[in-house]
Amino acid sequence: MAHLHKQFDSLLTLINVDPDVLTATRERLALARKLAEQHPEGRTSYSSGSIPVGTHIQPHAGAVSDGDGGIILDRARHPALGPDGEWEAPHAVTDELVAFIGQRLRDPERTPSYPKARVCKSRRGLKIHFGAPVNDTDVTVDLIVALRRREGRGLWIPDLERALGSKNAWSPSDPQGHVELLTSGTNALRRTRRRTIRILKAWNAQATKPGFSSHQLSLWAYEFVEQGMGLVDAVHTVLHEATLRLQRGEPTKDPRSVSPDLKPLIPDADAERRLRVAAEMLRKANADPDDIKTVEEVLEHLFPKTMRERKRDFSTASTSLSTTASLGLAGASLLLPKTRSWREGTARDR
Repeated sequence: MAHLHKQFDSLLTLINVDPDVLTATRERLALARKLAEQHPEGRTSYSSGSIPVGTHIQPHAGAVSDGDGGIILDRARHPALGPDGEWEAPHAVTDELVAFIGQRLRDPERTPSYPKARVCKSRRGLKIHFGAPVNDTDVTVDLIVALRRREGRGLWIPDLERALGSKNAWSPSDPQGHVELLTSGTNALRRTRRRTIRILKAWNAQATKPGFSSHQLSLWAYEFVEQGMGLVDAVHTVLHEATLRLQRGEPTKDPRSVSPDLKPLIPDADAERRLRVAAEMLRKANADPDDIKTVEEVLEHLFPKTMRERKRDFSTASTSLSTTASLGLAGASLLLPKTRSWREGTARDR
């Protein structure tokens, strides 16, 4: 395996979520869903985002871990809610859910109990703080308060920060359908797509202001990653094809034909530049994937925060550790002597 490909595999290990944090995120999301479904307003719930798709990452220190999901309200109890009713927003029912879930999380007779839990109303529904960090990571849960659309697939998602009665206070979305798309295909395709999304999310997270939502990166991977691609080629393909799309001024359509077109989080010109530079640098490294110096330069440019932490970990551990295997960074290409930096170590281990 070429050096570049080994380093991409190692990068996936570097951005893994701590196993205890990941377990807690899954458990807390499941608990929040269970409690929401126990409320008389709750019809059913769902998980969305990175947890069910398997694209969760922790790209650098300080990154929080949250579980995403939603509670689907019983339309029969609230016919005025949403665009299929009288455009009423679910402020009252969200307040009820906040009080209901918070009280039960803090109940000392329940197992597990979170006496310091706080539940707040967020822009789309509920934000749940459990008041119990896991390995210094604040593990939270976001629950959207949603309605099933009367016609067509998907849900109506509220914006609780909009004025009461505003017709801009509801948006169509299909989080459950997106999970189905991203977990579709053969085992090999799903694995490559999942790994590609994780690398793209880590790259995006390096910037002070990320340029793209995780959802947009995931849908690009769904569109552009094909059966038989290797990881490096898949990441480059997404970066390159997304660059061309922005250059042509074309939107990113929802493959479920529910949500509005997706746009970058920064001006299009800046987004196109980020994608183009990243694609060109990765193309350069992939042209000679065993060129240690070029691979190092590309990784340090595309993933500066992750690489800095990697070096700092090596320095901190150097008094007692002789290899990065002790840090969970397995692989011969990452075996380092005690006093060498990551760059010196990789050159030595060529």
